[in-house]
Amino acid sequence: MLKIFLYLQISIIVLGSLTAQNFIGKANPSFSASPSVLAETDTLRILGVMVSFQTDRDETTFGNGKFGSIYSNNYGNTIIDPLPHDRNYFAAHMDFVKNYFTKVSKGKLVVEYNILPDTFSVPKVMRDYSPAINSTDFTPVAQFATKVWEMADSIYINFDFSNYDLFSIFHAGVGRDISLPGSIGNEKDIPSIYIGVNSPQKISIPVSGGSFVINNSMIIPETESRELTAIDGSKVLFEISINGLIAASVASHLGLPDLFNTETGLSAIGRFGLMDGQSIFAYNGLFPPEPSAWEKIRMGWAEPVMVNLNSSNINLAANLAASVSDTVILKVPINSSEYFLIENRIRDTRNDGARLTILNNGFTSTRVFTKDTTGFYSFDIDSVEGIVTDVDEFDWALPGNGIVIWHIDENVIDSKLAENKVNNDKKRRGVDVEEADGVQDIGEQFKTILGDIVIGEGIQQDFWYRSNPADLFSGSFSIDTRPNTNSNSGANSLITISNFSDISNKMSFTVSFGDSTVKPLLSSNLNLPSGTKKITNSSGPSVFSFDLISDSMFYRFNQDTVLLIDGNFSSFKTASVEINGGKYSIGLIGNEFKINSAVTGENTIIHLQSGESFSAGPVIRKNNQDIFEIIVGTTLGRILIYSLANFPGSISLTDSVAVSNSPIKKIAADELILAVTDSSFHLYPEIVGTPKILEPRSISEPSLSNMIKDGILDRQTPVILNEGNQFKIRHPDHSVTTLNISSSAEINNFSMADLKNDGNNYILFTDGNVLHAINLQGAVADNFPFTDPQGMGFTGTPLAADFEGDNKSEVIGYTKDGRIFAFDGGTGKVIDGFPISAGAELAASPVVFNYRGKASLAAIDVKNNLSVWCIGSIDGNLFWAEENGSNFNSSFVEAPLNSNRIAEFFPSNRAYNYPNPVYDGMTQIRYYVSEDSKINIKIFDLAGDFVAELNNDARGGFDNETIWNVNDIQSGVYLARIEATGTSGKTEINIIKIAVIK
Repeated sequence: MLKIFLYLQISIIVLGSLTAQNFIGKANPSFSASPSVLAETDTLRILGVMVSFQTDRDETTFGNGKFGSIYSNNYGNTIIDPLPHDRNYFAAHMDFVKNYFTKVSKGKLVVEYNILPDTFSVPKVMRDYSPAINSTDFTPVAQFATKVWEMADSIYINFDFSNYDLFSIFHAGVGRDISLPGSIGNEKDIPSIYIGVNSPQKISIPVSGGSFVINNSMIIPETESRELTAIDGSKVLFEISINGLIAASVASHLGLPDLFNTETGLSAIGRFGLMDGQSIFAYNGLFPPEPSAWEKIRMGWAEPVMVNLNSSNINLAANLAASVSDTVILKVPINSSEYFLIENRIRDTRNDGARLTILNNGFTSTRVFTKDTTGFYSFDIDSVEGIVTDVDEFDWALPGNGIVIWHIDENVIDSKLAENKVNNDKKRRGVDVEEADGVQDIGEQFKTILGDIVIGEGIQQDFWYRSNPADLFSGSFSIDTRPNTNSNSGANSLITISNFSDISNKMSFTVSFGDSTVKPLLSSNLNLPSGTKKITNSSGPSVFSFDLISDSMFYRFNQDTVLLIDGNFSSFKTASVEINGGKYSIGLIGNEFKINSAVTGENTIIHLQSGESFSAGPVIRKNNQDIFEIIVGTTLGRILIYSLANFPGSISLTDSVAVSNSPIKKIAADELILAVTDSSFHLYPEIVGTPKILEPRSISEPSLSNMIKDGILDRQTPVILNEGNQFKIRHPDHSVTTLNISSSAEINNFSMADLKNDGNNYILFTDGNVLHAINLQGAVADNFPFTDPQGMGFTGTPLAADFEGDNKSEVIGYTKDGRIFAFDGGTGKVIDGFPISAGAELAASPVVFNYRGKASLAAIDVKNNLSVWCIGSIDGNLFWAEENGSNFNSSFVEAPLNSNRIAEFFPSNRAYNYPNPVYDGMTQIRYYVSEDSKINIKIFDLAGDFVAELNNDARGGFDNETIWNVNDIQSGVYLARIEATGTSGKTEINIIKIAVIK
């Protein structure tokens, strides 16, 4: 008999095109991101039926539609899966499946089966049930399955189909599942697919007298072996077993998605798990490797051990060599949505070779292969004869030995699961092998020197072990290795895995977290109910604690425990304060003002008068007598000030000021109180005697009729954000600066901080993909703005704190996919160690706080995962540490430092324009003056001819800008003569060059 050995492309054409799409079965009744965990022992009962077709002479199908008709030669029993393909033959393959799942599930899944004794023929030829090539419409296959079970029900009249969970159709011929060179067409063979209740094409067959409905089917061919035509015209047999195919189809029913690229058929995880074509047809389909760590966890057959966030020395045992106390799968969190799964995979833990149990000609025998060799290799099984019914270690099908590191991305899995496209994007797979050789080539196609196509399926160098000879293997897995430990969004995971031991049944390595500054401190899912969330810092110097509001429910997280304090506590972000050693949280809901003691858990409650409710606050400040006060606003336009001078004990209302006829919308406070309504703001100074409300007559411009969205108090300089992206700044001299921001998105909130230590506070806000920093004159801060390189866009309010110790605030911005950036306020550069990632969009503004002498950051995402990081080596100077600025909710920033304030009247190095060259539209001419000045700008061409004149008023102590519109200006180089005349009478001139290119 002539056989061939091929380095062939075995690419799945349609295998599993319907698999893993909401399958129903006893073992896993719902296909979801978190499938049901199996019981200690669960049983899957499979019913099989053997079906042939009407006889045909179709050259586009193998065989004539009847069992045993696919071969033109008599190959006897010297091949795998030899004839006859009868009930005993299919039972032998089901024995393999039974043994496979018993072993890989550690006995949690028991497979029982029954194959009906008789064969019958459907009324059409095979091609009539075959879908068009490359079609995703498998209606003809569903019609085939429907007809089969209708006929089975009519033949087996008294048979109880309801005793079974999964139904398999074993049909004559081969499957349209692989493409081989030399094959003369299998265009009209039937693809091997699984059809379930939520597949696009369904079956629903009432059987057992109509008392039971068959709604699933595995479509399995009698064999995947097929004759090919050699160059000389002779027939040669390419042998492929159906063992791996049936195992994967059963796994599809159980709820495992395909892990190859279901659009191209190309491999994505190679021979490292079950649900990939390279594994399904490993050893030409004789036996696949065990499921990957993720597949086992999804099925409930294994539980990972979560690594401690402290540096850890890990010992990891191979599955079949592990004792009860050994760790087999390690989980290393990257963020709330991504993690590494690490397992030790050894092909032969017993060191006794591969022991195959084989049924041939009615006799069972054992064949031992001590090594891979000619005739027994991943793509050459020439030495095997008969039907393989068991293998002592299925991981012999792996491409090597050692540590396997999986990168799991639940965001991808959740979004792609229903479409069965978990691994279709090779740049962002849901279940990905981190290949230790540094070349991500699983699934890539390569051409050999003979012209054959080989698909990367994994090699020995893809495993992690000390003596790995790969050129790019550095002995560790970290942020700067290839591959690296970054999240799929490019954020720093802060994970380093190193010190791998050499290959053994028990291997060791080290997992460490953090770098010299940034280090994760906590990652914990809080299981809070869905809804709007607010987080307030209530930490102390050596313990971190947070108030969490989910809708109106109040939870307190204390170091590692979350407790529900009150189910109806606050409609607003809480404020927290420490008084006489006791910690208290303040909330407002309806007409109730609540103060909760962190020590006793008791609430102190104050009720407003009937018909009035709280509409703003709570805000905490210390008055000029160093006494804590709580300031709130009401729906009737009143500011209420409560003194805590005698608290705990009593609370006294010290001021009640009617400032508006409209509800108070926002309060900011320090020495002054800024009260914002929808259309005006009011300042309440701290004055002995009758309070004086400063009506906004000095800024009652028509534009102020816009709705006010937010407000901040910069000492005595209130900054207001109106709708339409308009900022209003009221200076101490009562003059007003109006800044209209040209933005692609609606600005809803902002913060302020001293970024440069130059005597100015800067306004921070986000605009889609951009994080902006501008001064109070609207000039852009040097080295800003910053654009999200991933294009996901920023969200929420930027935070600001100096945690590098240079008296310049760093800026923290966060994106819609949960990345958190920190920028140096002076240079605008991303700080080392950032971005980090929460894993999902943040559910609330994060919190910067000081913990054990170091600046730290806490964030809760929409998946309810609370993450805490150390981000600095010193206590931070907190400029804007959380929503509303601080745990006091004060929306207040200190006056900026003046140590670097420029004293020179009109410095030449601060005079320039941007952009330069100017390509389109306009350019900003920028200059600094130390005192209020009149600015005159005359622009000339190089011939000295006058071009334009611009005039402006400049505010002292700021960078100021004047816009020059160049729409009507020709290309060329121009000179701008900038003259500044100060209020003191000083006059100075600077000249800059401006290039215009059109």
